[in-house]
Amino acid sequence: MDLRDVRDTAALVCLLRELKERSGLTLRELEGRAQARGELLARSTVSDMLRGTRLPGPETLAAYVRACGAAEADVPAWLEARQRAEEGPDEQPPEPAPGPYPADADGAARRTRSWVAAVRLDGLRRRTRWWILAGAVTAALAAVSVWTLSTATGSPPPSSPTSSAGPEAADAKSLRGFAEIRPVRSPHLCLTEGRDTRGEYQNAVAAQLPCEEARPPHTYLRPVDPAASWTTYFIEWQHPRHGRGCLTLRREGPGQDLLEPWPWKSCDATRSYQHFRIEPVGRTPTRYLLRLEDTRRCAGLRDNSTKSGADVTVEPCDGTADQEFLISSAA
Repeated sequence: MDLRDVRDTAALVCLLRELKERSGLTLRELEGRAQARGELLARSTVSDMLRGTRLPGPETLAAYVRACGAAEADVPAWLEARQRAEEGPDEQPPEPAPGPYPADADGAARRTRSWVAAVRLDGLRRRTRWWILAGAVTAALAAVSVWTLSTATGSPPPSSPTSSAGPEAADAKSLRGFAEIRPVRSPHLCLTEGRDTRGEYQNAVAAQLPCEEARPPHTYLRPVDPAASWTTYFIEWQHPRHGRGCLTLRREGPGQDLLEPWPWKSCDATRSYQHFRIEPVGRTPTRYLLRLEDTRRCAGLRDNSTKSGADVTVEPCDGTADQEFLISSAA
């Protein structure tokens, strides 16, 4: 749902619940973050707001949105949505369904490592944290943004297509499943969760780290269109706590051209900036380029680095070893 589609309280509350779920913060933590900014955000007020029993005032809404990690530039859009909800029909949102973890008990369902995603809703960008769900999960949002994973194995892949679009496609098809992706120039390192080495972007991004430290998350190469004779791939991350996500190109703002994990329900066949064409390099069966669909841009390492912690950037394909990766099964 887009903020611009909000016309009643029910729609606004659903997005407010989604924002909290993606933040992974408890009511106490939200209150503390607001207090650190000199703002008042009582837990009881937030609880009433998320149940839909009380439309938040403008100051409360702004404090809540900031505490959840949204950008300051997005606050006016939330306030405009609130105004429309106040003027719209008085429809009550559905009651939150019990989630897989205790409902926002302080200290319950703590996180280990955080994944942070930037979510684009038809032009409105909101930076929000996505951790394991610590609060209640709305049944209505389960099809939009809630994604959980039982353990590191994830869901099994569909059966492989029988047809092929030629040697290149056939080679790529054979990689479907859990995989380990290692830069050719630093094969002791693996692609996994890291941070922007320049410090410009605070969200989790793809980087290279020692393979023994690389899991979780577990990497899974999932066909965008399993039924097609040839397909691009999602580079899916699976984490026993954070759930499933797919690597997504940041197209603007801080961290532009980095790859960050988006929640799985935000990964779909219409977003080409999440689709990777896996192209064999020469006659070497295990070396590949990771090229974004319908572009001449490939994944590589920032500044051609071979150091641990170097982040992955998307750059013009140049045929150098910096953009080549070894991909092997990790089943």
